Amino acid sequence: MLVPFRPPLRIFFAVLGVVLFSSLVQAQDLAALARKERERRSKVTKPVKVLTEDDGKEAAAKGTGSVTSLGGEGALPPAPPGSSEPSPTRPTDSDEERRASWKARADAARAAVTNAEKTLAQMEKDVAALRSDMTPVSATDAQDPMRLQKRDQKIFEMNKQIEAQKAAIAAAKKAVIDLEEEARRAGVPSGWLR
Repeated sequence: MLVPFRPPLRIFFAVLGVVLFSSLVQAQDLAALARKERERRSKVTKPVKVLTEDDGKEAAAKGTGSVTSLGGEGALPPAPPGSSEPSPTRPTDSDEERRASWKARADAARAAVTNAEKTLAQMEKDVAALRSDMTPVSATDAQDPMRLQKRDQKIFEMNKQIEAQKAAIAAAKKAVIDLEEEARRAGVPSGWLR
């Protein structure tokens, strides 16, 4: 009669002790880190300006280089009066031109997705027809002893193209999402992209 193996309780408690001790040590490390962070924050006297992507775009548009600080000492100098820089109150393009531009970009991005999906569907149909051996075969090809191997090789190559096409679809969809995110950051109304 076989007796199931039961490890001694000492081993079980030793493993349990190691696990509990390591979690206790980790908790102490987190507490020490939190204490240090609190001390560091208490030493900061004035609030720090959080720089956004828009701040970088403004600096690039003004030609002032990188943004190191905004407001207070070392602030970026204002644009000189009468400069050719666009002001927030006086856009260079009319709203209709901007809207048409955004709509054209969105339409082109969505059309790229649609065309890539149509191409993929056609490629899959072609592979399915080749697999079912329903494609027309000439008399010389029908008597070729390597016809099936050539067909399998062609199916293999077409499958590689299908995978590449799927990657192209994913990239086109990401481009649409990136365009929508760019429009959101630029403050473009969502209706302009439709």
